[in-house]
Amino acid sequence: MPYAEVPPVGEDARRCIAFFQFTCPHCRDLHPSLVRWGRSLPRGVGFEFMPVLSPSTTLDRGLVMAARAWYAVAQAVPARLDAFAERAYALVQDGRMSLEAGATWEAAARQAGVGDFARAWERVPVDRLQRAMEKLAAYRIQSTPSFAIAGRYMVTLDDTQGDAELFLRLASGLLSKAISSRSS
Repeated sequence: MPYAEVPPVGEDARRCIAFFQFTCPHCRDLHPSLVRWGRSLPRGVGFEFMPVLSPSTTLDRGLVMAARAWYAVAQAVPARLDAFAERAYALVQDGRMSLEAGATWEAAARQAGVGDFARAWERVPVDRLQRAMEKLAAYRIQSTPSFAIAGRYMVTLDDTQGDAELFLRLASGLLSKAISSRSS
């Protein structure tokens, strides 16, 4: 099957999660399409981007800082998340700025028009990062971009051999399958 079933994550039954990393060129290329896909979901189905904190069992400081920056912007000015993502991808991938450098995230926030980023950074609750790590484990994320669909299914771009259109169609089909099974 070009997707995986996971043990149900009940709190995500009405949610789709897009797992990403700022170092992933595929995440960068697909980000605008994923945003559009998320906005097209039926009423009552939530969508969120979730940064991957670590692709392995060891905690990567740079990925933690990237996640913290993402959640700082989400908390301070959620309407600027897309602009922040665009700038962060560019700074990390084109500018070769370090994930571990606070200057990377400050620059991305400044360039995206996020005011008072430093204060938002300090206010990111530890449980936001913990929740992201728990989701990573629950869905067994091995690559990015990946979708968790309705707390039951996982699909990655790898599952579609890099075919972005098929990736999104498959995600839509899995969401439809989950919705129809709930209403039966």
